[in-house]
Amino acid sequence: MAGTVLELDPTSFGEALEQGDRLVVVEFYTDTCPNCAALRPVYEALSAEMGAEARFTRLNAAAHATLAARFGIMGVPTIKFFCRGRPIGDIVGEVNTTVLRNTIKDFIRHRTECVSRSTAIRTEMDGYG
Repeated sequence: MAGTVLELDPTSFGEALEQGDRLVVVEFYTDTCPNCAALRPVYEALSAEMGAEARFTRLNAAAHATLAARFGIMGVPTIKFFCRGRPIGDIVGEVNTTVLRNTIKDFIRHRTECVSRSTAIRTEMDGYG
């Protein structure tokens, strides 16, 4: 799968995030976004370059608005980084190739400690707070 950007939908999203220790990069985009179109070749090139170390995916935020809203997507393009299913960072807006490459490399380099340095927030509603 190195070099392949996987198109996600609500069914495949959760499974794609559960990649063990592998960093998962998700680009939230829309078909009508010119900045998303400009980012596409950069994102695909980085997927080819670093696909062995990170999983590159994308989700159409307009087609799957409920899922995008669940992750707080307020504008596109937004790139979110996940480790063991949990969001660990993001970039909003079109970004320079070098900045994006270096950000991804940093997350790859420090992925072994990503979960130990964050605490999950319980989101279930149980009536007791």
